[in-house]
Amino acid sequence: MSVLIDVGLACREIERRLGLFGVPPGAIHALLLSHEHHDHSRGALQFARKYRTPLLATEGTFRGLTARYAGKHKDVEWLRLKANRSMKLGKLTIDVFPTPHDAAEPVGFALHQGRLRFSHVTDIGHVSPAVEEALRGSQAILIESNHDADMLRQGPYPDSLKQRVGSRSGHLSNEALARYLERRLPMSVRHLFLAHISRTNNHQSLALASCREALRKRGDPVPRVHLTYHDRPTHLLRLREPGRAEVSNAQRVLAF
Repeated sequence: MSVLIDVGLACREIERRLGLFGVPPGAIHALLLSHEHHDHSRGALQFARKYRTPLLATEGTFRGLTARYAGKHKDVEWLRLKANRSMKLGKLTIDVFPTPHDAAEPVGFALHQGRLRFSHVTDIGHVSPAVEEALRGSQAILIESNHDADMLRQGPYPDSLKQRVGSRSGHLSNEALARYLERRLPMSVRHLFLAHISRTNNHQSLALASCREALRKRGDPVPRVHLTYHDRPTHLLRLREPGRAEVSNAQRVLAF
């Protein structure tokens, strides 16, 4: 079972990046959308129409998406997601949980099969109790480390945008992520992906240093930290169930 979480690139670019890993676009069984903002949904409708791929999203996300791209949702198969509910896709279970972001009905995802659990949560103003609970038991987590608080404060954004990004329904700062990692990151986590790193209000080196310092304070076991990039996919990570080595039980994680 292959799923693609968020489609913020043009359809052609998604096709190209899938090709880098030898994954035919038609092999994607479902698209999952966390929310309707352009940088997470740009290519979703075109990809869904072109490859007849079901689009899984909350009602708020889908309505926001179709309002933005009027008329482009025809012939798209939409499967409605609800926060605090789960959906089965073959042997894969998708837990859907609410996230604190200024979108219509934003959610995060925890995908699990057997004892293997991968969680995807980005565009959150803070790590809410619902998010914290959903991440429990994960072996791998993709989470945003969007901005450095000082860079945002001193940067070129207008004050209104600075307030939005830095709010509790905006984006997660390096500092806020570090507090979560040091105090509440599940001990089960073996891989941590840092995502949505701002090109204006952050540097990869700052995000990485903040994360590693928090994990040092937390102590063993220390997960492996992976950066994600704006201009290229990160490497392919194959996850296996704890204590098992069978490749057939692995899920592939492509961080675009």
